[in-house]
Amino acid sequence: MKKRALLTAVVMALCTLLTGCFPWSAEDSYQLPKPPRDYENLNAAVNKTRRELAVEFSATVEDVPPSAGDNTSAVQLLDMDDDGVQETAVTFFRVVGAQEPLRICFFTQQPDESYALTGEIKGEGDGIYAIHYADVDGIRHPVTDRARKEVVVSWQLGSQANYMGIYAVGDQGGQMLAAAVYDSYVLTDMDQNGLMEVAIGTMDRTTNTGKVTLYGWNTDEDIMTTQEVPLSTGATAIRNMRFNFVKDFSPALYVVSDLADGSAAVDLVAVKGGQPTNLTLDSETLVSRENSNNYRNLPLSDVNGDNVLELHRPRQLNSYVNVDGAWLADWVQYDARGRASTICTTYHCEVDGWYLVIPEHWQNRLVIYRNDTVSGQRTVVFALWQGEDKEPMPFLSIYRLTGASRSLRATSGNRFILAEDSNTIYAASFYSTWNCGLDENGLLENFRLIVSSWSGE
Repeated sequence: MKKRALLTAVVMALCTLLTGCFPWSAEDSYQLPKPPRDYENLNAAVNKTRRELAVEFSATVEDVPPSAGDNTSAVQLLDMDDDGVQETAVTFFRVVGAQEPLRICFFTQQPDESYALTGEIKGEGDGIYAIHYADVDGIRHPVTDRARKEVVVSWQLGSQANYMGIYAVGDQGGQMLAAAVYDSYVLTDMDQNGLMEVAIGTMDRTTNTGKVTLYGWNTDEDIMTTQEVPLSTGATAIRNMRFNFVKDFSPALYVVSDLADGSAAVDLVAVKGGQPTNLTLDSETLVSRENSNNYRNLPLSDVNGDNVLELHRPRQLNSYVNVDGAWLADWVQYDARGRASTICTTYHCEVDGWYLVIPEHWQNRLVIYRNDTVSGQRTVVFALWQGEDKEPMPFLSIYRLTGASRSLRATSGNRFILAEDSNTIYAASFYSTWNCGLDENGLLENFRLIVSSWSGE
């Protein structure tokens, strides 16, 4: 009987729909769907705060979301107390003409599902460059025993200057824990204690000296502490600073700086003996041992795919007649004690977008030169060095082929395809002059396309 009654109800409902007897009016069908109640409540709280700021300062209130980083939304929903619920919403305002025009407002959902303004961070500058949320101080709530995230804000002061602040947000607004002008910064747990540190790279352009300052929380004394690590002397700018690891997967910072003589230096900062240390800094020259005038555009890279960055050391090959020797890159990886070991050697053809891992027995007898005389075909020739005044003996060519006939040219003669995309085919051919120790499969394993996964240096 129950099944029959249910079936009868379904049939009646279908009949009602099919006959056009809808339970709502025609006007209702043209109305937009109502937004969720959470959205309405949050929107009401945000607009209320916007109006109050406009009245208080007799000024226009604008939206100014962060311009960079992972958190760039105008409204950001967060789980600030790590309980699995996104109870906090963050908005970003500029009060035009106010002494501290930038406002970061925190709204927390209440038991009745409304939102209330529960915190505010004030700042000066042209805008908000970036914002991060992380547990910096480790202080836990006495009732819930959960740590509340702190807020790291990068204020944009001008076209080149940025100002970083670390804030604890609570009922009393935003309490500043630390602040500094910076050239670059990253968040990282360098000492692996479960709390995030803020690593700030700064450059003194009057003395051409730089440093990394680690801002971290001392849990024994409940205070913010700083630790400074010097960078290479003679640097004029920090080009890039990124977080990664050393060989044993201990956290590390890779800082790429431009030196006054036009070269580039890589300073590697990691914890050694319990203290942050520059593993690559030479104690006599006070400049990183990892610096070079060449390959400046060759970025840090994970060439062997083990998730640990390698640094390159350029090495020039033999030359002949009027042709300068090409450059190889020896890729080294550091461990936490500051010891470097060579991972592999490559030839990078940046202009054509590929690189080749070079077998060890090639390296001391190798000449590399170009032959781009054929339209739509760019060729790099690998040859055996025969002496400064003698023609080298080719044993391998790698081609970058474009144009309508690229497929035909990629397989002509003894050529074989290494890689291809919609517009380009990369191919190769061996010469019979020398058995180089690689076959087609071996060359395929050693050939890689250049990708910009570590861009920015």
